[in-house]
Amino acid sequence: MDGPNPPSIKSSRKLAWILSSVFLCALIMGPGPGLYLINDYAASGGTILRVPALYFWAVFWFAVEAAVIVAAYKLIWKDESE
Repeated sequence: MDGPNPPSIKSSRKLAWILSSVFLCALIMGPGPGLYLINDYAASGGTILRVPALYFWAVFWFAVEAAVIVAAYKLIWKDESE
């Protein structure tokens, strides 16, 4: 039988839900309400690794989003012929 294994489909769906949840969280935390968590620290001139806190915050969440996309590409959006 040449069909895909049902356990691999189930684990792929679970991974898709996890990655989607992480991406949605990063999407909210980056430019949205997540900025309020760090705004007071940034307003007082705070830095993280010598980078202004707000800039670091935005770049960090962008990196999380990019990592989720790369993980989805490598693990979920595979070519069926492979």
